[in-house]
Amino acid sequence: MRPAPGPVASATHGLVEEPSLSPTSKQIGIANMIEDALKKTVTVTQTLTETVTKAVPSHDPTSSWTTTTSVAPIPTVIPDHPTFQAVDTAAKRTLWVVTVLMALSSLVFYILSNRVQLPKRVIHYLVATATTVSFIIYLALATGQGMDWKYDTYNHKHKHVPDTEYGIVRQVLWLRYVNWFLTGPLILASLTLLSGLPGASLFAAIVADWVMLGTGLFGTYAPNTSRKWIWFALSAIAFITLIYHIGIKGTRAANNRDSHTRRLFSAIASVALLAKALYPITLAAGPLSLKLGLTGETILFAIHDIVIQGILGYWLVIANDAATGTNLYVDGFWSSGLGNEGAIRINEEEGA
Repeated sequence: MRPAPGPVASATHGLVEEPSLSPTSKQIGIANMIEDALKKTVTVTQTLTETVTKAVPSHDPTSSWTTTTSVAPIPTVIPDHPTFQAVDTAAKRTLWVVTVLMALSSLVFYILSNRVQLPKRVIHYLVATATTVSFIIYLALATGQGMDWKYDTYNHKHKHVPDTEYGIVRQVLWLRYVNWFLTGPLILASLTLLSGLPGASLFAAIVADWVMLGTGLFGTYAPNTSRKWIWFALSAIAFITLIYHIGIKGTRAANNRDSHTRRLFSAIASVALLAKALYPITLAAGPLSLKLGLTGETILFAIHDIVIQGILGYWLVIANDAATGTNLYVDGFWSSGLGNEGAIRINEEEGA
């Protein structure tokens, strides 16, 4: 039988030892590869950690303990440009229409005045003079004269940003006040002659009318403060005074005349005062509060002038010519001059 494997006998009949357990070169190489892989893994991990740390800011818990003095950035607010309110095409057409109407009315009144006797022409001359002045004024306004500019600043309130200011530049047709200052007394004189109102009341009515217009003009040019409404209050008080003298005292004076004259004066005075009321209403809505545009203001004031100077003028002239009870007859100096009345006689001895 073959003997079991055992130690190999050498040539010297000695025994050969079994292979030792020391690592081979292959095992050493594998170990080195594993070590290199671990080193690379550690390096990659450190690199990723540094990258994440730089990308994400660290939170300091003590940062909330300090009070910051900086504020959030305020949005930039650009102030609005000034708004110009000037006479537009519609307003210019209105001015030209009134110019033509006043010119035609003046011609008609002058023609009608030549058809009556001189003592009865006082009403014709009063209303014709009023429409003539109005024609000249409106012709100047229609051609661009008699105008001025007024600048006002207003606050524009914002919810989340600071308030800003904006300007409004509005055109003022100041020449129409010259028209009213000149024609107002003529129309009031016509109403006074119709009602038989005393001259003292006529003087008071003219002064009230001038105060109403003057304070209204001051309010138009007043700055955007409460002062302009003080001027308006004075203008309104003057208008009430005008109503008292023409509407109340004039009616009392007309009651002493015939029934036809009473009815005529009551109707004409009511229309005249209603038309006059357009002035404070338009003044408050237009130049003072700027709720009414310049075109609307021009149209309302045109209606004011057409009614008071034109329509009432025709009404007075036609009524004066048609009814004998309402004839306004002015004799004396108006129709005959002074003559010998009031003349100074110089004797021959005194003149020597």
